[in-house]
Amino acid sequence: MQRSSCSARDSTSTVTGDTEYPPQPMLALILGLVSLFAIALLALTALVRPAMAEAMIETTAALPSTERQGELIRFVRQECGFCHGIHLTGGLGSPLTAAALADKSSDALEATILYGRTGTAMPGWMPHLNESDANWIVAALLKGFPE
Repeated sequence: MQRSSCSARDSTSTVTGDTEYPPQPMLALILGLVSLFAIALLALTALVRPAMAEAMIETTAALPSTERQGELIRFVRQECGFCHGIHLTGGLGSPLTAAALADKSSDALEATILYGRTGTAMPGWMPHLNESDANWIVAALLKGFPE
């Protein structure tokens, strides 16, 4: 019976874990420089990130145009007023008056407008509103919503 050549091993070749490789100083230098560059990039990103966040806040806090503000007033009166009452004094939803919202965080109110509230009838309006719109609506609600 013949043995398959695939499964037969040559008794003269042995595989050991003691194989030595010559030192590679250039490879070590390159890997060290890449690591140093990555760490420097992370540190720079950490320093720049607050400045980037402030720039983004300024950009998103830009006021909508006068025409868009009119559309937002109609949107709030019709869409929000359906649950929160036509005068925003409450109904199925809670009141949206300046007094009722005084202790609420602007960020939390904007998130509620954009993403809704899970487990409640409050939908997220992100498909129809952007962050600038939500920011303007919250500011208007906290001042007392215009007629």
